[in-house]
Amino acid sequence: MGTIHAQRRDSAVKKRLLAELHNWERLLVLQSLNEAIRLMQSKKVEKLTDQHIHAVAEYGPIRIDDEVFFDKAFSSGKDVAACLSFAMQIGWQEALDDIVRFRLTVLGPDVEAVSGNGQADDSNAHTLPSSRI
Repeated sequence: MGTIHAQRRDSAVKKRLLAELHNWERLLVLQSLNEAIRLMQSKKVEKLTDQHIHAVAEYGPIRIDDEVFFDKAFSSGKDVAACLSFAMQIGWQEALDDIVRFRLTVLGPDVEAVSGNGQADDSNAHTLPSSRI
């Protein structure tokens, strides 16, 4: 009987630890998405170069004019760089809209990332021309 009780307790502990791990994973993804969105919502995105994207892929910060982006170590740097590279080709606004939709669909609304009405806060966003592939 003691073995069954210990197995249940271990299983409950494991479930709690997995839930905490999933919360940390979610935060990693959310931080990466939020930083990409912050860059894409700024006018500085127009100055993004292939060298900047390469630096993000190598988990490094980038500086555009006087502003630093990706200054924290993002474990998904290569994934973010790939998204930025595709966005550069697709068009910033279209890619931004898609990434915001993805964030809301997969991660749910985040208090800091969205306004009270559940919509992405695009008050600083601007329309950028698409560069077709």
